[in-house]
Amino acid sequence: MKKTRVAGQSTVEFLIIGAAFFMTMFAIIELAAAVATYNSISYAAREAARFAIANGPNSPNPASTAAIQQVAQNALVGVNLSTPGPTPTISVTWSPDPNLSPLQDVTVTVSYPYTLTLPFIKTSTFTITSTSQMLSYQ
Repeated sequence: MKKTRVAGQSTVEFLIIGAAFFMTMFAIIELAAAVATYNSISYAAREAARFAIANGPNSPNPASTAAIQQVAQNALVGVNLSTPGPTPTISVTWSPDPNLSPLQDVTVTVSYPYTLTLPFIKTSTFTITSTSQMLSYQ
């Protein structure tokens, strides 16, 4: 029995396998970018909380909320902060320390709308959020 080759069979097989392979690779790359964005947002929240607790209302030279937000903004490395794109939301809240009544603790929350883009799949946006809390030490 003689084997006959069907013209284009290997091309069709490559297209099917190639499409699945490339979609998987793009998804892995996009997931890595989302994790890197989360790491940057988490770092920004921690840096702003450190700055806030060192320069907050408990210190001799208290920093304003705008200054604390600027520290977080400056710490956002690797996050696209272009004007037409999404902007991060940075909130700073102070609460009384339950153990040291005259002192206040700080909570910094950084949120960023991340746009997930994969070929042939509808673009979707989800919010990446990180919160950092520091306790008064003075």
